[in-house]
Amino acid sequence: MKHKRIKSPVGKVALFVVFVIVFAMVVARLNKEREMRARVEKRARELEVAAAQASAEYADVAERSRKAGSDDYVEEIARESLGMVMPGETVFKTSDK
Repeated sequence: MKHKRIKSPVGKVALFVVFVIVFAMVVARLNKEREMRARVEKRARELEVAAAQASAEYADVAERSRKAGSDDYVEEIARESLGMVMPGETVFKTSDK
């Protein structure tokens, strides 16, 4: 079985044009995939940062929840937020200038 060879210059040009078109399509597809990969990697980094922040917030809330019922925590809130003092303590006020 013999292969047919393209002998005319028009056929060779047409074959070259087909190869160029296919090559251009492949390059365009690769560029789209590269851009998509970059977007996915960027989003993955954003989600990793958000997960780290959420984890830190969870740890803070868990620590506050653990301390919430303790006498030390109640005393801290009473002193700082409400300005209360324990019986027998003397309060000294300073002027802030």
